[in-house]
Amino acid sequence: MSQVFQEISPADFFYRNREIAGFANPARAIFSAIRELVENSFDATEPLGILPDIYIRLSSNNEGEEGEKIYVLRVRDNGSGIPADYIPLAFCQFLFSSKYRLKQSRGTFGLGGTMAILYG
Repeated sequence: MSQVFQEISPADFFYRNREIAGFANPARAIFSAIRELVENSFDATEPLGILPDIYIRLSSNNEGEEGEKIYVLRVRDNGSGIPADYIPLAFCQFLFSSKYRLKQSRGTFGLGGTMAILYG
């Protein structure tokens, strides 16, 4: 039996799976965004054999049109970083394979950072 794969954008994947990814409501979304970005920091430092040095800042910026607060989340680490050529690909098509060269060791979908950005 032949297996069928579909291509979807990270935005579409996020829309279909936001509840199981931890973005069901604003409070959970803040927690999930911080968790996902910290896990990404761990994934970026572990292969280098260095301890992570992670800076996290969550601030309330203004209030939105309907009185809800707007938050700004900043995360910086000492990991290897994402090669500049790969950054635009985070918002293109979502594909999966067992032969990825850049591999995550934590998480489920491999889209946590992208989901955090799309939620905002």
